[in-house]
Order: sequence, then C-alpha cells, then structure tokens
Amino acid sequence: MAANRDGIPNETTCPVSLDLLAQLLRLDGDLRDDLIRAIAPMERARLAFFCYNRVHLRALAFRITLLCELKELRILAGAKGDMLYQQATEYGIFEDHSHDHEAPKRRGVTLARTARG
Repeated sequence: MAANRDGIPNETTCPVSLDLLAQLLRLDGDLRDDLIRAIAPMERARLAFFCYNRVHLRALAFRITLLCELKELRILAGAKGDMLYQQATEYGIFEDHSHDHEAPKRRGVTLARTARG
C-alpha cells in the first residue's frame, strides 16, 4: 500500500476492498458498526483517514474513527490522530444521526451575498 511520509494512505489507495467500502456506504446503524468492528484495528484507522481525506466520505470517517482506539490513530498519524478523534467526537455530539451518511449541511457563499457585503 502506498502511503505518504506519515504512513497515512494517500489519495489513490483504499485500505479495504472497494466492495467493503460500498457496503459501508450502503449500510447504517448497528449493521455498519459491526462491519467496521470486523476490520483489523490498524486497517480501520487507515480507513478512517482515507475517508476523512474525501469530503463526501467525512461522516463515514467520523463514524469509523469513533470505533477506533485512540492508540491506533496515534500510532498511525501522531497528533493528526488526536485531531481526527477530537473532530469525530465533536461531530458525534452535534450531528443529528438521522442523516448519518451525509456531511453536515452548510450555507454556501454566493456572489449575490458577497457583493452585498
């Protein structure tokens, strides 16, 4: 597996099969959590970072992160592991969980709003 100097998977490498990733995206709740827990601990941590680096997979990254041990995240990425765990925890506190698979909604900036100041 190709990785950057931190050992975090790069943009082209998924640490699990694409079939497994597709299952994780389709499932939610306990079924998804059980599937995540079945992934080896270090592979799970790599998958959390892989998903975090893709905005459309960020909610899944946070869910995976919360099912990781902080120890594995730290071994894999040092302080970045702490950062990811903190963000996942904050996301879990504020997220509605009814739309668990979607990224938090944010108001976009438009030229009209920007022009008005």
